Order: sequence, then C-alpha cells, then structure tokens
Amino acid sequence: MEKSTLFKIISIVGIWILLCTFLILYNFDNNNFIFNNSEKRSLKNINQIHNNEKDDENKLSVFLIPHSHCDGGWLQDYDGYYYNIVQYILSGVVNELHLDKEKKFNWVEIGFFSRWWNDQNEEKRDIVRNLINNKQLVFISGGWVQNDEATPTIDDVITQMTQGHQWLKDTLNYTIEYAWQIDPFGYSSSTPTLFSSMGIKGLVINRVSNDVKSYMKSVKEMEFIWKGSESLGEQSQMLVSTLNVHYDYPKHIDPKKDFKLEERVEGFAKYLNDLSKTRESNILMVPLGDDFRYSNAKTEFSVSKEWLKVFQDNKQQYNIKEIKYATLDEYFIALEDDFINKLGKSRKENSNTGISSTLSLYNKDFFPYSTGDLEYWTGYYTTRPLLKRLIRESSHLQKSSDILHTLAMAENSNNPMDINNLQKFSNDLNENRNTISLVQHHDIVTGTSRSYVLNDNFQRLQKSRISNYNIISNSLEYLLNNKTNNKSNNSNSNVTNINNIKNTSGSDSSRNDNNNNGNGNKNNNSGDSNNINEPFNFENVIDLSNKLYNQYSLVFHNTLGWDINQHISFRIKVNKNENQLLKSLKLVEAISNKSNQIQIIPIQDDSTCQSIHNNYIIFAIVNLPPLGLNTYYLRINNEDSNSNTIISTPKILKKGNDINFDNNRFKVEFKSNGLINKVTDKNSNEIKTIEQSFHQYTTKKSGPYIFNVKGGKKHGFLEKPDKIIYYDGPLVSQLTILYGIDEYCNVTSIVVQRIYKNNNHEKVSKPLITENFIETGYSINGDMNRETTINYKVKDLENDGIFYTDNGLESRKRIYDDDRSVNQNYYPVLGYIKIKEMLSTSSENKNNHQYTVYVDRSVGATSPSDGEMEIMIHRTMDTDDWKGVGWPSKDIGRSDGKLYFNMDFVKNQLQNEKRINLHISNQPIMFVKKQNNQSDDDNNDYLLKYSPLSNQLPSNIHLQSLLTLKNNTVGLRLFNIHEDDSNTKSTTANTDKSTLFNKLEISNFIETGLSFIEITKNNLIDKFSTRINKEFPIKCGESEYSFINEKPSSIIFSSNGTNNIIDDKNKGDKNIINNNDKAIETIQIKPHEIKSFTFNFNSNLNQVIISNNNNYSSNKELNNQHIEQSIENERYEYDFSFFPIKPTFYEDRGRYNRPNHLALILSLSIGIPVGILIIVITLVVFYKKRKNRKTLSSSNSSSNLIEQEYRTTDYSP
Repeated sequence: MEKSTLFKIISIVGIWILLCTFLILYNFDNNNFIFNNSEKRSLKNINQIHNNEKDDENKLSVFLIPHSHCDGGWLQDYDGYYYNIVQYILSGVVNELHLDKEKKFNWVEIGFFSRWWNDQNEEKRDIVRNLINNKQLVFISGGWVQNDEATPTIDDVITQMTQGHQWLKDTLNYTIEYAWQIDPFGYSSSTPTLFSSMGIKGLVINRVSNDVKSYMKSVKEMEFIWKGSESLGEQSQMLVSTLNVHYDYPKHIDPKKDFKLEERVEGFAKYLNDLSKTRESNILMVPLGDDFRYSNAKTEFSVSKEWLKVFQDNKQQYNIKEIKYATLDEYFIALEDDFINKLGKSRKENSNTGISSTLSLYNKDFFPYSTGDLEYWTGYYTTRPLLKRLIRESSHLQKSSDILHTLAMAENSNNPMDINNLQKFSNDLNENRNTISLVQHHDIVTGTSRSYVLNDNFQRLQKSRISNYNIISNSLEYLLNNKTNNKSNNSNSNVTNINNIKNTSGSDSSRNDNNNNGNGNKNNNSGDSNNINEPFNFENVIDLSNKLYNQYSLVFHNTLGWDINQHISFRIKVNKNENQLLKSLKLVEAISNKSNQIQIIPIQDDSTCQSIHNNYIIFAIVNLPPLGLNTYYLRINNEDSNSNTIISTPKILKKGNDINFDNNRFKVEFKSNGLINKVTDKNSNEIKTIEQSFHQYTTKKSGPYIFNVKGGKKHGFLEKPDKIIYYDGPLVSQLTILYGIDEYCNVTSIVVQRIYKNNNHEKVSKPLITENFIETGYSINGDMNRETTINYKVKDLENDGIFYTDNGLESRKRIYDDDRSVNQNYYPVLGYIKIKEMLSTSSENKNNHQYTVYVDRSVGATSPSDGEMEIMIHRTMDTDDWKGVGWPSKDIGRSDGKLYFNMDFVKNQLQNEKRINLHISNQPIMFVKKQNNQSDDDNNDYLLKYSPLSNQLPSNIHLQSLLTLKNNTVGLRLFNIHEDDSNTKSTTANTDKSTLFNKLEISNFIETGLSFIEITKNNLIDKFSTRINKEFPIKCGESEYSFINEKPSSIIFSSNGTNNIIDDKNKGDKNIINNNDKAIETIQIKPHEIKSFTFNFNSNLNQVIISNNNNYSSNKELNNQHIEQSIENERYEYDFSFFPIKPTFYEDRGRYNRPNHLALILSLSIGIPVGILIIVITLVVFYKKRKNRKTLSSSNSSSNLIEQEYRTTDYSP
C-alpha cells in the first residue's frame, strides 16, 4: 500500500473517531453541560405577529417589570452585598425614577431597603416618598428577605414577612398587596395560605420543575388559582402567575448582551409571540432584571429605552395594545380585570375565541423542584444540619424573649420608670427578629451559600442569642421580683396575686429596704443580699463545683398556652469524686415546697475520659402553667442523701444481652446492636417489628442543592458498635451506643435510645406527653461524599407508597413513584413524616395504626419501600453541583440531633400529632439564679410561679405569638390546630370558658392580617370560576384532611380583662355584645386558621419620662455579657452531647478551581483519538519495520544460500 493512501485512511479514521468521541462525550454530559434542552425555544416565523387587522381585544398588553433580585447572602455576605452592590442599585434607581416619571421599579427585600433608608438624608427620603406616591416605586412581597419555602417553619416565615411589613407601615405607611417569590427552589402549599392571610392578592412564582412548566405552557395554565388548604377553602386561595423561563431579561433585550438594535427588536418580538402562546390572557408580564442588576441604573434604563421606543412607535405592527414600564400591582390589576371580563362571558362565547371560561385550580405544592432528570433539588432539604438546628432553636428562644418582655411591660404598665427601663430592650428585640428574618433567606436556611457567608450568619445568630439571654434575664427580674413590682404607687394587683401565690414562709427582718443602694439594687455587704445581685442566667451546664453556692433557683418558662407536665433534663458539672454531692442533690418545687424525684445519669461511663469529665444529666418531671413560669430549687444538702434522688449506675452490655424498655405507653425491644427491633403499643397491645437502621448513600454527583444517587450506592452505617451502656431508673431508660472509640476515649459516632417514664401514672388520667414517643439521639460527623439517613421500617405494613409530611400548617399527602429514583422522591419535612395502615371500610378502623417520626429541624425524607420511612440527617461532598455556589459543601462537622418515634391509632394521632409536634419544638427554657443559702425567707423577694392566664387554652387553640410591636402595641396570634376531640372546645369539664389575660385590661383591640397590618378581604377570588386539571403532572401534595365543614372555635375579647375562650355555641363571625357596659367582641377561628390581633394593655404610658438618671435601673443588661458569650461558645446541643457545638465553615471567597467540563470534553475528544492514532501509527510503523526486516532477512538468506551453493558446487572439469 502506498504511503499516501495509508495516510488518507488514517486521517479519515482519525477524524471519524474524533467526531464520534466528541458527540458521545457531549451527549453523555449534556444534562450537566451548558445547554438545557427544556429551556430552548424553537424559532418561528416572526411574520405571525405582523397582522395589522387584529382587534384590540387580541392585542397584547405588555407590562415590563424592572427589578433587581438581591440575595441577603449567597456568594457574598449580607454586609458585603450591601456595601459593594445594593446601596448603589438603590441610589441609582431612585435617581433615574426621579428624573423620568415614565420609569418604574419593583423592590422586594426590605432588609436591604431599610438599611439604605437609614443612610439617606431627609431630602433623599422625600424623593422616595414622592416616588411611592407617584406609584413609580413599589414594594412587592415586602419581607425582610425572600424566604425559602421548604426549610423554614411557618413561624419564621411569618416573622420575616412581619418585620418587612411592619417597617413599611411604620416608616412609609405602605401596605403590600402582591408578592414576588421568584427564586425559592420549589413552592410550599403554605404560601398561598399565609400570604392571603397577610392581605396579598397575587403571587408570581418561577422555579417550577422544567417538565411541569413545559406542561403548563402547553395547556396555557401559567396563570392559575392556588388553594393552600382544603380546610380553609377560598380563604387560602390566590391568583398566581408563572414566569415563562426565568426572572432575568429576555436574551435579546439584556443590556449586558451585545446586540444591534434591529436584533433586539426582532428577538424581543419573537419572545412576545412565544410568551403569548402560553397564556390564556393577552396581559403579559416581562421581567427586566436579574441578580443584583441596576448597579448602573442609568445604563440599563438607557439601553431599554432604545428598543422600547421602537415598540411604542410601532404598536400596530407588532400587535401591541400597550407596552410600558410597570409595577407588579399594575400587571395584576390588568390581569384580574381581563380574567373577570373573559370569565364573565358564556362558555360558547369563549369557545369561539379559544379562551377557557375557567381558571385552573391547583391544590398541591411544587416539590420537588428539578431542572433535569439528574437534577432534583432535594439535597438542600438537609444541607448544613447544624445551621438548620441553630436557626430552629434560636427562633424558639426569640419567642420566649418576646413573650416575657411583653408580659413584663404589661405587669409594670402603671410604673413609668419600669416601662422606661424595659423599653430599652425594644430595639434589641427588633434587631434579634431581624436576624431571625435574615437567615430565612433561600440561600441561608437552605445551607446553599458560600461557607464564609454561612459562618457570618451563624455568628449573627449567636449574637442574637446572647442578646435574648439578657432580655429574658431582665424580664424575669421585672416579672418575678416582688420589690420591683412594689416600686409602683399603683401597681397592678395581678402582678403579685395573679395565681393567688403565697410564700411558704414569713418575712425576713434582715432583708429590708435599708439594703438598697441609690440605684435600687441590693448591696453586697451581707451574705444574704448576694442572692438579689445574681442575675437569672442561661446555663447550658450548671457548675456545682463552686462551694459558695448551695442552692440554684431554676426558673422554667413555658411558651405554650397549655399546662405542661412533662420530663425535662439539664446538665450539671461537679468536682472529681463528688459522689456524695450527687446523692445530696434535691429538686424542690418552690411554690409547694415539695421534693421532686430526680434521676442522675453520667454522660460518660469512664471516669478517665477528660472531654466531659464529671458531667451528668438530671432528669425530672416539672409542671408549668400556660405561658408562664415556675421555680424549682436545686439544693445541695451535704448532711444526708435524698431518697428522691436516684443515681443510675452504668451497665456495659455484652453481645447477646436482651435489651427492653418499658413505660406507660410502649414496650421497646432492641437488637443486639442497640437499635429498635420491636415496639408494643400498650393502647392496643399491638406488637410491631420496627427495624431501625442507619445508611449512607455514596455519590460524587451531589452538591449543596442537588441529591443525586446516580453512580453511587446505599450501604449500611453504624451497624457494629464498640460499646453499649445501659442506664435505668424511675424516670428514664437509656442506651448510649458508642462507635469508633480510640485510646483517648474519643468516639466518632454516638446513638442514644431513650424512653421517659412516670411512676406516678396512677395519679394522672393519661400518660405524659413525653411518654408518647421513643427518643433517638445521634451525634455523627459529616463523612465526605456521604449522605446519611436513619430508617424506620414497619414489617408487614403495606402503605402502597403513600406517606405524609407536614408543611407547618397541616399534613400533605405524598406518593413514592417507583419509576423514579429515590432522590427524586424526597420531600421537605418541617415537623414530622408518617405512614398509615390502609384504612379499612369495616367497623374495625380503630385497629389501624399510624407511625410517625418527629424531627428537630428541617430535613428531607421519603418512603422508599412498604412500611419504611427514611430521613436524611447529614450530608457532605467535595464536589459542587454547578448551580451557582461555585464551591463544594464540605460540611464535615458534627451534628447532634434527636428523632421521636410514635406508634398509635390513626384516630388518636388525629388528636395528638400536632400537639406532640408543638411540645417537641417548644421545650421549656430554663434560667438559673445562684444562691448561697437555702432560707425560705428569701422567697419573699420573688414570685415563685406566674402565668398571665387563669386557665390553659383549649387543646385545639395554640398561642403562636405574643410580642410587643412599635409604640407598645401588642401582637397576638392564635392558631386553630384542629383536634378531632369532643372536649377540645372547652378547657375544663366544669366550664366552657377560660380567661385569656387575667385582670390585665386591654384596649384598642383590632383583628388584623397575619403581619399585624389591617387588611381588606380579597373579593376577586370569589369572582373566578375554577376547574381542576386531573392531567396535571404533579400527582401528590394535597391536604391529608379537610375540615372545611366543621364549626370554628370562638373567642370573646372584652376590655375589662375578662377575655374568654368559649365553645362553638356562639354564633356569628364577629359579634359585638354589651356586658355590664363593657364591649365584648367575638372572633371565630376555623380549623387550620391563624388569626391575628393587635391591642394595648391599659397603662399610664403617657407618664413615661425618658431619663438617663433613673432611681431604678434595669438589671444591668451588660453584667453577664461576657459570661453568656462564653456559654454560647461552649454550648452543648443536647443533654447527651459529648462535644460542644463546633461548626466547620471554611474560607471560600473567590473562584473555585472547579473541573472544566468543556475543557475536559475537548481534551478527551482530542486526547483519545490522538492516542488511538499514535497507537495505530506505532503499530503500522512497527508492522512495516518488521515486514521490512523479514523481507531483508529473506533476501539475505537467499543470497547466502546462493553464495553457499556457489561455493560448494564443483565447476572443475
């Protein structure tokens, strides 16, 4: 073969290999590469829109919505974004709007705006006010940030919206009417319910799964009515408009892209044509903006002005009725009018125009969100579990702080000087609420920001916690300090007599006003007076090693509106070998002087381990009044041991030991590895095999947002413990299971199994709330490229793939789709996940069981097989998922958490599941005052028990919020959680009413929207006819139950301090009744409804004088600042925790050297064929050389043979 021919063949083969390799690699990586096929729009003939003969009715009204999406933290932290970008955006936009009245702008994030506002002079503020009055500048959504919808609690969503709405109302007298949720990664069904309760009439969403959005376009359901709750019906409905592609500029009119004017016009004309084909209405909305756009507002507006003028000058040519800069309010008003006009026509009339006579009614949610088959955004449900837990518990601490500060203000309302002191904390409280609001941002609570940004928010939360510790400490002084209360000349009698509290001893003559110094504080001269100077402190671990103190006043705060009788626990620390001290400990309820039984468990069994040396857990049962306080004394009695104190001795279990727990509700059997095996429900004597296990998914394709199991596998985890330690006693049975123990007593993982017990069960009508679950604690590190789950599998239970998760308001139905992988079947969980035995139609329904797992933070969960619940509790990876963060989520930190398993009849859990969830998430908060003597005479100085309520609220009414707003207005929210119980409408068997606030007079009582703003009912919803599209691709997510036909609960408020909850015999939605010349107002709350009110506690606040030289000061709020900071930095997450909280954030500013997919594809596309060619050429060359050698060898052999023959032939004659 000639060399030229060989070269041609090799070249053709090489090109063919190069092309095939590129195509194979490109298609293989197409889902993770540059283009997304579902986002492409096919080109159509632009002449379709050049029809000059169409009627105005068919012409397009185009509303251009200028906006800038400003994250409260993502690639930069909050301060960085504000100083580097946001302040310039707002200043530039305001200047442009001021110069041109045709320009409009829509702003969302009030946290940023309020900060910018505070930096402006009065002249600039007047300009802003004029722009608002001219409707050039509008606010949409109006939250402090744009919150996530999968991971925040409803309380936190309400808080962040309220902070923004209140600022707008107080500062600009502005009320929000429309919302713009364009960046959360999926949408919760709680959103239309909550937003409609805030007076919001319309909502824009964006991140709907690609396949779902494509379907919505094809059937023209991009506008629809969204119903959030079947129980609330139309009350939870809202008009929704969906963005076609994203919230950025359409490609051809983006000022940052280089197009000629003709190209911009032609491209945008085609965009409008495509957009109009996805809508029932000719009212079109076009977003003009993107992340942090308009930092150069003058340039962006000037580019838009060019193409906009072309369309405005040629409306007929482009089939446009109007096109203009607009606000979201203008768009929705036009859209509503258009729909009302069209839906008012007959079906026949509309059928002639191809317009539907009804709007689609959607009653589910939009989870999970996906951008492709391999891109299901279900990982962020669990990402950064430590941060998610800190947010959850910081929110609860904020609630306690708000309640106690509000009650302290109310109880001291007639003392101007006390009110003046308490008001000093108002700004701190507001800033702490702002912090809670900030972390609800859709890239903070989700854990999907840069690591250093999350660290900034972690520190903000710690700072807010320290502030709240001090606010609670001082509020307790004002609530409980008798002498503080008696400073008033006209004090409210309910302060000292609210619960007819009587001290257990007489007065102490040694404690008199002569011990007060000029500031009203006790002197330190006498030993007794030391007690009054010790503040109420938050103590994560009570250190009993200080011999100066022999009594600790433990004040527990109950943030619920119901009585609490439950187990509590707290940690103590003693000196080495202080066994006698442990035996002498005594817990006494102060008001009754009754000794409580306590059980003490060592946190670690080996005394040589130094990490938590001499740390113990004390368990007890406490009784707390609704929304109130109760004091218990922890006393050290060195003279003798206490029979009510039980110290549990650790027992090391060996393989083969039977492990059983038993309380009034359950009998629990464990496997030899310490995990749950069987549970007996004593209500039904039903025995079920419950297989508890831990697992890990291994993957290299997951990231902060995305959970992707492709190419990975699932394997067992924590299967073989190194040690199992058993503790037992009258209050708790516990297993501590240790894994990976080294020679220094360090452990890699810990699991704690626990049930709570009550030996005095015969004295109560039913088990304590804490006896209704089996508690599993865990402490695990983040393992790289592992996603850790805990699984509960109920043997022989067939749930047909149906399970339920809660959205904070109610349970939502989920269905596991076997045609999809497990990561595509994950859903967000806020409070619990549950499965049920399939309900039979017979009379034996009572035998159907429900299995529920409660969580302590937001997580992702699913039901991958019959009878199984899987909850993801930790995840970390060294790869990014290329969704914008640009860095991997290397969360190798330790996460300590708890899960709570319940098994009960379905009918029982219908009554109990929400209450159990609220008890778990609203645990009592404990503050400690150290004392150096145990004299009962000291009780005279402090109230020992306090509640603003005379009786607990009905079991179906949850007091969700009580806080002080601006100008000392009080905000109250009540939530009808609905419990299917004949006795939920009354508080006791003897009465049908209970006092909400005992002897505290109120005035200016107003029912408001959920954000404490007066709102008007959205009457437009009533005018829309709706239909349900059964072909909609999302097949689950609807309400589990509907209670729309059940009677609401009624509440009576009066101005004389007798505000009563009564049963549903009261008629009328809102009645005014005269009772002894006192106005009484009746409010009704439907099942799953939250009602909000504002009012004032009557007081002499007009007498308040702001003075820097008070004769009575607050409890020196900075006194314990350093101590509290130290406690927060060394705080343990749970009572069983071996290690203090230690987040593992890292520095990830700048660009991450991530793998370049294009470079990789090109290098492989070139490298592989080049390598093949080199091999081929080498083989060819080798072959030819070898062939040449053979030819040469053969030739030489022949020559030699001839020569040899010649030499051997005899030619002689």
